[in-house]
Amino acid sequence: MSFFHNQTVRKILLTLILAWGYLTFYLQNSGVTTLIVLISIISLVGLVSIWRESSAIFILILMSFIVSYSFYIFLFQLALPVWIVMLAILLVFGYLFSYTEHRIGILGKKRTIYLVLFSLIILEVFLVLSYFLINPISQSLIISAICYLFVGFCYTVLAKHTDNKFITYVIFTFISIILVYLTSSWGGLV
Repeated sequence: MSFFHNQTVRKILLTLILAWGYLTFYLQNSGVTTLIVLISIISLVGLVSIWRESSAIFILILMSFIVSYSFYIFLFQLALPVWIVMLAILLVFGYLFSYTEHRIGILGKKRTIYLVLFSLIILEVFLVLSYFLINPISQSLIISAICYLFVGFCYTVLAKHTDNKFITYVIFTFISIILVYLTSSWGGLV
């Protein structure tokens, strides 16, 4: 496991995950120019953050959005078997949460327990959202909001930082999920 926490390996793995997610997003939405420009700029900022090792929270939220979108595309449009997607979600989100917990400073047995718990919850949220007839972008935004809530829990409760309260993360997550549901186009997957 320490192999994955090597600085160079970590940067390369995160870059490959970001590139895979970005390419999937780009190929799927190549006709929507403003969306591609926006995601390109945000992904470029994410790439710089990965290589400078700054802002682990931003990296997790960006990666959770792009990776979730890619998994929805692989599940719905490429008809990849569900069990392969589920296994990939556990592996990728497990690594992303491990990276974030490592950067926040959570060590010990708590880290492993919450890593498994958070990965399983994201998998369940992914599967539940796959039954909703909203587009994959909205589904991915909801998963990103849930990841933000987990980061808030890790930062305020587990790492015991007192500069923020966990309730602010809960309120922001709740409001963002409600806004995504209210503004989503219902009835189609694309």
